Amino acid sequence: MPFRRKPLEIPPDVARSFAEKMRLFHAERDPLKRDEIAADTRHLLLQHMPNGTKLRLADVLELFHLMR
Repeated sequence: MPFRRKPLEIPPDVARSFAEKMRLFHAERDPLKRDEIAADTRHLLLQHMPNGTKLRLADVLELFHLMR
């Protein structure tokens, strides 16, 4: 029997915050500030993920680039 995961549900206000942070990330030219925005976003997303979930900064950076 395959393992079924519960779908991830992120509240609408968190999704809007994620979208705003992604816009800020793409508008920023300073690499350190971009990393700071991504790290803040990572922290925001981890608060709404199941315990034990691993989300690396590189994952958030890739997500930002894929969703551009």
